Amino acid sequence: MLFKGVPASHGIAIGSAFLLKVEELKHAKRLLESSEQAELEVKRFQVAISSVRHDLENIADTMEDVVEGRQILEFLLLLLQDPTIKRDVESRILGGLVNAEYAVSTALRGVMEKFEVMADPYIRERVADVRDVGRRVIEKLTGTEKDVLDKMQEPVVLVAKDLDPSETAGLKPGQILAFVTDMGGRTSHTTILARALGIPAVVGLQKITSEINPRDMIIVDGIHGHVIVNPTQEELRYYAGIKEKFQKAEKLLQKMNQEPAVTEDGVRIELAANIELPYEVELVNKLGADGIGLFRTEFLRLAQENGENEEDHFAIYDTVAFRMKPKPVIIRTYDMGGDKFRTGLNSVPEANPFLGYRAVRIGLDRPQEFSIQLRAILRASVHGNIRLMFPMVTHVEQLRRLRDLLEKVKNQLRVDEIPFDNDMQVGIMVETPATVIALDLMLPYADFVSIGTNDLTQYSLAVDRGNPRVADLYDSFHPAILRQIDTVVRLCHSQGKWVGVCGSMAGNPLAVPLMIGFGVDELSVAPSLIPDVKRMIGVVTTDAAREMAEKSLVTETGLGVRSLVHSYVMGKYPEILLDENDWETGG
Repeated sequence: MLFKGVPASHGIAIGSAFLLKVEELKHAKRLLESSEQAELEVKRFQVAISSVRHDLENIADTMEDVVEGRQILEFLLLLLQDPTIKRDVESRILGGLVNAEYAVSTALRGVMEKFEVMADPYIRERVADVRDVGRRVIEKLTGTEKDVLDKMQEPVVLVAKDLDPSETAGLKPGQILAFVTDMGGRTSHTTILARALGIPAVVGLQKITSEINPRDMIIVDGIHGHVIVNPTQEELRYYAGIKEKFQKAEKLLQKMNQEPAVTEDGVRIELAANIELPYEVELVNKLGADGIGLFRTEFLRLAQENGENEEDHFAIYDTVAFRMKPKPVIIRTYDMGGDKFRTGLNSVPEANPFLGYRAVRIGLDRPQEFSIQLRAILRASVHGNIRLMFPMVTHVEQLRRLRDLLEKVKNQLRVDEIPFDNDMQVGIMVETPATVIALDLMLPYADFVSIGTNDLTQYSLAVDRGNPRVADLYDSFHPAILRQIDTVVRLCHSQGKWVGVCGSMAGNPLAVPLMIGFGVDELSVAPSLIPDVKRMIGVVTTDAAREMAEKSLVTETGLGVRSLVHSYVMGKYPEILLDENDWETGG
């Protein structure tokens, strides 16, 4: 029986199923009789927080050699100690005279609901982190901690509705062959940990927990996103061969971590990383990235319920710049709006937020708030190689106003005698057809350009990438998208401007040769994709890439473009294992 899901962590595993029941973040309400009892509940809550912190620190200590594991545990610890959440829980206990368990569950469900409605998968999948922390606190309060995983006698394939990051981090070596879940996506902390630990994983299977029985034999294909329950002997032999092929390819990639990204004929390609939080920097450096091509800052804004705090932002930007120095760090100003609204930021409902009050439109409408972020970025610029990037610029006048606002912030810093890099580069993202068409008018005000292929595809093809009814029309290999990329690169290079690509197309193995062929200067991808993209760059020659890029511009369909590149890739890199997302969508 075959099930198809999202390939979250590459690899092949064969073993028996172990079903893990995961409790929802809910608890019964119990009314207290007095404020004195409420004070005692607050103390119980504080003790539980302290105990969970101790447990997470112990798990982190066991992950000394797993950078991603330590970083994710650090994130959970920060979440656990978030002052806004702690105040909310305590105020619910004291104000509503309710038990601590109920206050924790309702407060954290409120946080989860904010994230669940967001289309950005990275932000949406932080729901699992909130739930993880909440479950641990409630287990401490109720004295119902579980040690089910510790009792397993042999390596198994873990099957669950979802799996908490801290549970994954706490797994003993050799305990889990693979895991499959109903929920989750590629950017959840659980799947990031699975990749770091080398555990194959398929997620987003929806109802697989109701289709598998304990001890069923399972094949987990984390490359293509397939799960086969009770396979035939022929299927077992086939996947044993795929597993051997994958292991050989992985050993080759590990040797390339600190090597530069260079084409087969010796042309250097900048390969950078997309990050969202400062703890990711250590992994970026470990994998030998040339810099940070996209530092998203929306999560920092979403986490600040009480408005902007310049010092908090400065500390984060300063830390990232210092740790990456002398490599460049491109900080994108808030791309709030669309799928990333924080409660209270926009009081007017919008029929289509992606075409509404978003990104620099908000910044220019709220210059005082926006200036706080700009000021923090400028202050940090003296401690590293920071570049500033504005998203969703569609009018030249917007860009002029943004530059004027930045200059006002600089002047105020001069008055305050606070140092900054006056020569800090300022760029824009190209995410709409309007920006492509009017780019010649905007380039005099921009030092560089980065193409966001996700939004460029969505806006060009009039397709909501989050709508399953039209998702098959979302295709970054569509001729209209490739022609726009070619236009942008040619125009920028004619004026001596640098061009990067930071959308998910930059990490698609079939798109990499095309990007090189178009002359893109930099590819910026999720940190976990750096080894694969580096290897892909290494087997491409610039002449062949240019030829494929030219042919792609006159190919009628996205599928035709993929076929064109696929034959070349398989000839040069036969050990590559493409997943269905590489083949079916352009990202």
